[in-house]
Amino acid sequence: MSTGNFLCKDAATPLCEHYIATGAVCSFSTNCEALLQAARDSFLPVEAPPVSVDFSVRFWVDRTNSAQPPWPKPYVRGLDHLVFAGFNSGSSMLADLRTRRVIGRFSAGMAADCSYWKTVVFPILLTIVGGSVGVTELHCSCVGKKQNGLLLVGPGRSGKSTLAVALAQAGFGFLADDRTFCSWRKGKLLAWGLATTLKLRSDAGAYFRELQDRQPTDLQNGERSFRLDPEFGLGIERLRRCEPRLLVFLERSESLRFCLTKMSTAEAAARLEEDLVAELPEAAALQTEVVGKLTELPCRLLRYGGQPQDVARELSTYFDQLQSPVLTSITAADTMNSECENAAARPKRPDLLRRFIPTPYFADLRIMARTVRLETNSPRVLQLGQEFFKQYRLGPRGSPDFAWRIVSESHPQPSPYEVQISAFSDRGLRLVNIGQRSFVGVDLDRRQGVAFLGEQFAEGDPRFHGRPPLDILFCMSAGSLGLTTLSAACVGAGETGVLLFGPPNSGKTTAGYLATKLGLEFHADQTVFLETRTGKLRMWGDPFPAVFRPDTVHFLPELRDLAHPSRYANLTFYYMDKRPFQASQVRPITPVCSVFLDRMGAIKSRVASVDSTELSRRLMESILFKDDDRFQSQNSAVFRSLEKLPAYHLTYGDDPAMAATLVQRLLVNHDLPQKEIAGASTHQGLMRK
Repeated sequence: MSTGNFLCKDAATPLCEHYIATGAVCSFSTNCEALLQAARDSFLPVEAPPVSVDFSVRFWVDRTNSAQPPWPKPYVRGLDHLVFAGFNSGSSMLADLRTRRVIGRFSAGMAADCSYWKTVVFPILLTIVGGSVGVTELHCSCVGKKQNGLLLVGPGRSGKSTLAVALAQAGFGFLADDRTFCSWRKGKLLAWGLATTLKLRSDAGAYFRELQDRQPTDLQNGERSFRLDPEFGLGIERLRRCEPRLLVFLERSESLRFCLTKMSTAEAAARLEEDLVAELPEAAALQTEVVGKLTELPCRLLRYGGQPQDVARELSTYFDQLQSPVLTSITAADTMNSECENAAARPKRPDLLRRFIPTPYFADLRIMARTVRLETNSPRVLQLGQEFFKQYRLGPRGSPDFAWRIVSESHPQPSPYEVQISAFSDRGLRLVNIGQRSFVGVDLDRRQGVAFLGEQFAEGDPRFHGRPPLDILFCMSAGSLGLTTLSAACVGAGETGVLLFGPPNSGKTTAGYLATKLGLEFHADQTVFLETRTGKLRMWGDPFPAVFRPDTVHFLPELRDLAHPSRYANLTFYYMDKRPFQASQVRPITPVCSVFLDRMGAIKSRVASVDSTELSRRLMESILFKDDDRFQSQNSAVFRSLEKLPAYHLTYGDDPAMAATLVQRLLVNHDLPQKEIAGASTHQGLMRK
């Protein structure tokens, strides 16, 4: 992680509009006009300012990310109430289904691809949040006439799309070809479609003259198909919503041309439930209510074959007859007398997103006098977690202060240090995506963090190439654990330590390592965790490996044996285990002063005091990432304590040994003689004992 606004806490999303999205009121905020336009094309506008919303969306576009299509296949996973969708390594979203909030960060190139939003991103968004807002997504096509809807339900290759097009050309409006969203609100049952493209299998070219001069261009699961806009490609009317009046379940037959029979409520409900995915109990109950309302309608089984136009004509005639007042009342009475659904016999929903995957391996980790519950599906991940924080176990275990659930799964992905990491956050909700297929999500309100990681993260030494991103999880959880996280190094002796601050390449890590040659302990090189207990300031180092730049290895050749080369994106680093330079049981230490490093090249070294105003500014700039306002009180207490300690600005040449020597003196004296401060302090002066 980098310092500053890693979580994009200050990312502005000033553009906001409200829509009716498949029957639910959505508040949509962003910083990109193109996303609003895609939303307008996909959803219906809200005519008056809503009193309340059903779910909120906040998508920020990173204009520095210039990724371009083609886009990879989306990747969707979740645990419990947090669901992640990765669209590429820099574009993803996280949904909190308990609070019905969705946040996301997207590249400028993806934001500009309006068609991709209408056909991929928004459908996935509604698939994820639908259940939690009372919307049921059905695997069916839908057409309508005079706002009366006909749902065609069936598995793949049952002819839903082809028959929907044939019906649309016979006088119906087209709403959906494969996925229809249904809602039950204020006593009204509605079916909704999205502005997606229509998919027809290659054999559809034989049925529709508009396709006879075209070639199927879309390839999915090894099969070619037509992908086109139904309005412009086939000249049929598109509907946005309708009221369902009839459910027809399709079965292809080679012997029968058109055979329509009554289907019981129980069988119809069971067939609809088969395609619903696993949800939290409250969401599942809302969807079951929608299914119940749908199956109160006439439900028919259609066994058919032959030309879709012939089937469409007969089905259209039946649908028109069904809308007559007399026939409608008779059919409704028959439906009410049909057998009731047996809830106990309802099929178990598949967990396609792995939201409810068991995590049977668990341990309560004692970390920096806190307890974190780690649950996982992998014994290797559990072992790595225990090893990673082994030196930081202090005190007896108590009730968990935070919970982490980590799922390890097999999927192709580059080395963990060769993938791009990006992040985004909203109040109490944090998303870090690691490449496209791994992510960390944190819910501060529920004090829970979840992660889906490739198996590569659990391979090898936990402190080098393949460690799971426990560092990210811990840093994301630290505020809730009462810790203030700063980007700094720390060198100590006994119960005291000196904090080293500075920008990248200022020499913090090298100075910390060189200090070990002077008999000091290397507590941290990147991150420190501070707290105030009973009015006293104390600090914890980090359990992460020390990170060196390649040029340091040329300066200190012994690092070739101590450190391990690795990569992040297009950069090479060397990672070194700090454990040999730390106590076997890490304890908190007391900071005695702060040193701000400034490597300036070929100049004389100089030490200057940092006044209180400047110190306050520099400490604020050193916070690892901008955190929630809920942690302001504990952070302020830490800063007030640090501002009371001496602070120095060390300007030096190329040799970080200068900083190591200064730290040694400060640990002994806790302060410098006034004559060595604010003047041109030479290297020799600092070396004096």
